[in-house]
Amino acid sequence: MRYPELALNILKEKGLRITKPRCLVIELLDEAEQPLSAYEIKDTLSRRGEQVDTVSIYRILDCLEENHLIHRVISSGKVRKCALDQEEACALEQHDHCHHFLVCEQCGQIEEVHCPGTEALVGALQNSTRFLIKSHRMEFSGLCPSCQPACIGI
Repeated sequence: MRYPELALNILKEKGLRITKPRCLVIELLDEAEQPLSAYEIKDTLSRRGEQVDTVSIYRILDCLEENHLIHRVISSGKVRKCALDQEEACALEQHDHCHHFLVCEQCGQIEEVHCPGTEALVGALQNSTRFLIKSHRMEFSGLCPSCQPACIGI
């Protein structure tokens, strides 16, 4: 099953309405190869003849994020779809399932990675600070394999 169908099924199961604007945004996120901003979503939909106001797009993105259907990239504020068809899908709402990103400083490519050992780091921080950590986000910036040769002159 494709991302749009999976995402819409999850929203339905949670009793949320399936509106045309939500469907349009979900479909666009499925097509996107890179994360998109709310304004990029609005502009793309407008070029396709679909009028969805920016406030509605922000609300849709908030809803999708709250329901673990998208990830927000911290450094850019853009969003990308979650991999719902994988065994460790975000929609499973696993508390120990977190998402970290590798962000290429040269071309902007973003890759989602899962970091083993993160739970141990969170546990150590909680023990040393007595702070109850409910969630975290991490991004690593650098150069993707495609951009490395260009930057080091190979």
